[in-house]
Amino acid sequence: MIIKTLSRYSYVFFLMIISLVILSCNKQTSKLLFDVKEFNSLSNFKTQNDTLKMEFNLDNAIKNGISLPNQEKEFFEISFKIKNNGKKPKPFFYKIIYQNESYKFSELNSDGSYNKNADNNFYGSWLNGDNGFHVTKPIPSNGNFYEIKDSIRIVGNPRNEQRYFGGKPQNDFISDEEIKILTDKISNTPKWFVKVKTKAKKNNLEVSEQLKKDAKWVIASERSKGDENNRWKRNPRVGNYSFLLVIGFENEINTIPVHYRDVTVKDSVSDSYKNPYAYYLDSKKKDNLPNLKVIKSNQVLKATMKLDLSNGVYVNPTKFEESADYNDTNSLTGFSDKLFYEAHVEQFIHHINKNFSLNNVPLAYDVVGKNYTQKQYKENSLKFKESELKKQYVDVTNSPGRTVGYDSDKNAISIMNPGFETDSVLKKENVGIKSRHGLTYGKFRAKIQFPKMISEDYVWNGLTCAFWLIYQQGKWNSRDICKSGYIPKAKHLVERKSTLEYSEIDIEIVKTSKYWTQSSYGGIKNYPKDDGLNDSVMVTCSNWDLACSDPLDFNKGVRPKIYGKDTFYLHRWDQYYKALTSKFEYPQELTLGEPFYYEIEWRPTEIIWRLGPTKENMRIIGYMNNRNTKIPDNQMVMVVTQEFHDVSWWPTAPFDQNKVPFPLKDISGYIYEMEVE
Repeated sequence: MIIKTLSRYSYVFFLMIISLVILSCNKQTSKLLFDVKEFNSLSNFKTQNDTLKMEFNLDNAIKNGISLPNQEKEFFEISFKIKNNGKKPKPFFYKIIYQNESYKFSELNSDGSYNKNADNNFYGSWLNGDNGFHVTKPIPSNGNFYEIKDSIRIVGNPRNEQRYFGGKPQNDFISDEEIKILTDKISNTPKWFVKVKTKAKKNNLEVSEQLKKDAKWVIASERSKGDENNRWKRNPRVGNYSFLLVIGFENEINTIPVHYRDVTVKDSVSDSYKNPYAYYLDSKKKDNLPNLKVIKSNQVLKATMKLDLSNGVYVNPTKFEESADYNDTNSLTGFSDKLFYEAHVEQFIHHINKNFSLNNVPLAYDVVGKNYTQKQYKENSLKFKESELKKQYVDVTNSPGRTVGYDSDKNAISIMNPGFETDSVLKKENVGIKSRHGLTYGKFRAKIQFPKMISEDYVWNGLTCAFWLIYQQGKWNSRDICKSGYIPKAKHLVERKSTLEYSEIDIEIVKTSKYWTQSSYGGIKNYPKDDGLNDSVMVTCSNWDLACSDPLDFNKGVRPKIYGKDTFYLHRWDQYYKALTSKFEYPQELTLGEPFYYEIEWRPTEIIWRLGPTKENMRIIGYMNNRNTKIPDNQMVMVVTQEFHDVSWWPTAPFDQNKVPFPLKDISGYIYEMEVE
């Protein structure tokens, strides 16, 4: 029995020995023909815990776009060591690829298939059309490691896409002579001139005014044409970047599809770009390419953008009428070449709809400062006949630089709605600024001191204060395809478009009810309501999805959305309404009149809105994701405005804009910080 047992164990032991021999043989025969170690993607920079934090340097970014590292002649130096395990010296083919990891779509779907959304993640490789593989000198097969050094830079439009090519950036100033030459040409071209007259009638403008507007548009459009790689049209994203080293022998490299070897080449079958990370990190590829090595660097680059507001405010002359008064422009606010290339913000000029007019009580009050009462509001709203009301548009300044500028005492950009005491004119005038470097995705944050909007007796002064994102104009900046179609922003019940440029994400502070109208609650009798007569403001959060109904939970009316411990109520007036909005009630005394932080975190599949007294102490005030709304994927800039809105936009507001007096004193706001991370 013992002998039989020993024999059995001997047999098992014998099988184990044979197995080990086989495994050992397999290991030797499948041994990689080279070894790589110490891959460092940021070897010329000092990192902390393998992370390098770097702010975008915006010098020359208007002209050349944003690049990392910051200066035109700087690169990230990469290094790695390689050992040739073969029998003779051989050159090796290698490539560096980078990708933004913070704001991307996953390369693979949950079932392991390729995620087409990953096509437009921000990734790239070598510069200047050299997007293939670099080659080492023949590496000796003597058992030693040899160091290889190279360099790379992260730039805008890394795939060199033709849609982002155009004319060389230049100052927007257009001379009177240029305008006259073109207006004369239009006037002497009958078909063209008829179109201008038709447009003038539709826009309620004088023909001469429309003629000059069209001439400016044509000149600007012609300037935008060209074969320059406008890298600023697809700037690098903020957030974390990873780096891949791909290395192998020439024969294996040549079996890789060309659109993965060169990121500037489209897949010939789908006519689209394909994300190389999905290909090179696919474990299945190792079986087909046993002597291709892919290494992800331990080093991470973390990029942020912070605007230098002390560089001044650029003024775009084409946004103003011919009668504009430029006496308020100066070295820090104007349209000089220096400001065009160096200023990080620009005066924002609102579109004035001249088909809509105020019918305002002809009075001026300092509503907040002098404690305008509800009794005064009611009495004054009944005091005047229809013919005595002030009929005019909500306007914008015709004096560039007069209502915006850099305040060196406060180290802030100031924006101001002028009052009657300043201009001796009864008017409601919008004002704002916008950033000049567009980005796709990020935590967009600003430290702003908006003015108070409500008197001690809870009367509103008519202002809407807003921090928002708006698209950069141009067909190059079109959004992702909407299968059900987008409805253009300024149109109603028209044919839907599969793609459009327009995108907008808002934080707006208004005086209105925290609830909506009865129809938004399905017409129920006991729908929620309040009178809104209190010291609270509504901080509204909106995404302008242009009524794209592709999302699974696309809705009209009010629908709850749970995010963490919070419930937000998302609202759309009807299936044709172009924005989805939620409201968050917040006390005026904790929001307005003091510096405060506002943040829009825009990600590929969700948007999160926050506010708070410090960066570290912010609370979530709104949330939506791609199940509720079409998330934009084009490039946007930050905007800060103080506006007099049409009250019909907020039908549950307790006050009528037409019954709110004109401002007596200037109403000022200040922007202290603008950044993205």
